[in-house]
Amino acid sequence: MNILIILWMMLSTAFANEEYQIINIYVDITEVHAPDGTSGTSMPLNLMISREAHRTALLDHRMQYLAAHNVWNGEINVWDWRNIAYMPNHSRCDYADAVKCGILNNHWTLRTIVSVGDKYSVFQTVLYDEKGKVIGSSNQTAWGTIRWKPQWKLTKVKESGGFGGDKETEIFEMWPPKMEEIPPLITPQIVGQSVFGFYLGVDKSACRLSFCRK
Repeated sequence: MNILIILWMMLSTAFANEEYQIINIYVDITEVHAPDGTSGTSMPLNLMISREAHRTALLDHRMQYLAAHNVWNGEINVWDWRNIAYMPNHSRCDYADAVKCGILNNHWTLRTIVSVGDKYSVFQTVLYDEKGKVIGSSNQTAWGTIRWKPQWKLTKVKESGGFGGDKETEIFEMWPPKMEEIPPLITPQIVGQSVFGFYLGVDKSACRLSFCRK
């Protein structure tokens, strides 16, 4: 009887480990909102967020954690605006609404929204699953800085003639430093930090294998 139980457990474990999850993630074009109310995108920012999204080892680590004492078997593929048309089983869709297209094409969607302000900017990333549910997010704040710029002037006055010939006099003038406000900038460091939020903090529902934590 004990032998049968052990064999049953071994077969159950082997069957469970045969499960395989494929995760496709589309990195959407970033959405940038300016202080004057206009909106657009930034190609350097698009490239940065796409590069960070390819750091899938963090997501793999999270999935292994959610698998508890088992091993998460699967693969993680990252796509962006340059190659989304080559995703397996991809159907034509207007990616102006990337989340909707993610539901249609059965993939996750990573959206990035940046709100630029005079004093600070907010960098937000949101990860949606193939059903449109938010399963991960990150919020980073970039603060502007103040720089004091010294104000001074050195004037050289040349006087000709007189005893000993020509002579030169220097006049140094100095005023209180001028304050300069440097606008808040989204740096590669801020973009890099965001990946720890939307990958390492992904919801437990993201792991679809039967033995994952519930």
